[in-house]
Amino acid sequence: MSDFDSGKRVVLSGLSTNEYEHSLDRTTLDALRRIPILPKLIELIQTPTSMVARYAMLGSNLRVTEKQFSSLYKIFREACDVLEVPEPLFYISTAPELNAYTACPDKPIVKIYSYLLDILEEDEIRFVIGHELSHIKCRHLIYTVLGELIETGVLRVIVSTIPGMGALYTPLEISLNYAFYQWMRASEYTCDRGGFLACQNFDAACRALMKLAGYSRTYANEINLQEFFAQAQAFDDVNETALGKVQQILLSFGQTHPWAVLRARELMKFKDGGDYDKILRREMKAPESPPPAAGTQESASALSSMLPKDLKDIKFKNPFKK
Repeated sequence: MSDFDSGKRVVLSGLSTNEYEHSLDRTTLDALRRIPILPKLIELIQTPTSMVARYAMLGSNLRVTEKQFSSLYKIFREACDVLEVPEPLFYISTAPELNAYTACPDKPIVKIYSYLLDILEEDEIRFVIGHELSHIKCRHLIYTVLGELIETGVLRVIVSTIPGMGALYTPLEISLNYAFYQWMRASEYTCDRGGFLACQNFDAACRALMKLAGYSRTYANEINLQEFFAQAQAFDDVNETALGKVQQILLSFGQTHPWAVLRARELMKFKDGGDYDKILRREMKAPESPPPAAGTQESASALSSMLPKDLKDIKFKNPFKK
């Protein structure tokens, strides 16, 4: 059941997110936070958007409880206990997607799609649920709402309410887009680690990622986990600098997730480097936060020099209020 010596899943008492947070998650989030307009955007998140999302799920999806989907609820409840995450609302959607996500910073909701559930085994489901619970534990949701503001065009509405800011919208949008999606992808590495800690089964965690990379019901009995490991290892043969450049070009255009094979490679490093075992043994010390990522920090600094000096005193008009 577990990769730990006892053979039982370990409840990670006192677990801090700093123990398993990926270094790129820390540096890119720090850079995102340094964009000067971000605090004002965070203020806008205190709008009815979360309430609308909750009502939408309540009206269009099935809730997972002790009395409905009880087996799935048990897996979910155990993952909450292992990671020490207060139980959020949990829903199933019938949309034909290989997906799960978490929403609503104030009262979190986890949603998983039945299409994904139907191709995963029990510990693979634990990994996915643990991944989503880690977004809650790491307090990612307040920042993921920023992505929704960007994607839906609400950001443009917000900026338009600030006198003299119209001409700065394009550089602002570029800076926010770059910083946000750099962090969003890095945060997935952290939550993959959280999913692994929840299921405590390395093969199951990687099988879940493998199925996200490519899956066929017809040929399901022919997938080979060792081949997937070899594919992930192949990334080590690629020049890191060149790989980084390719990622920046291909993944910076609104992509929220890294490649599934690359995610498996990062999970392998987490396990092979010994941090996973230290956390299970409760021997891991939370690392200090390193300096922010240079590239993103430079873009944030450049934007800061363009913004009004009294930006902190600007009052935003909430577009959700009349």
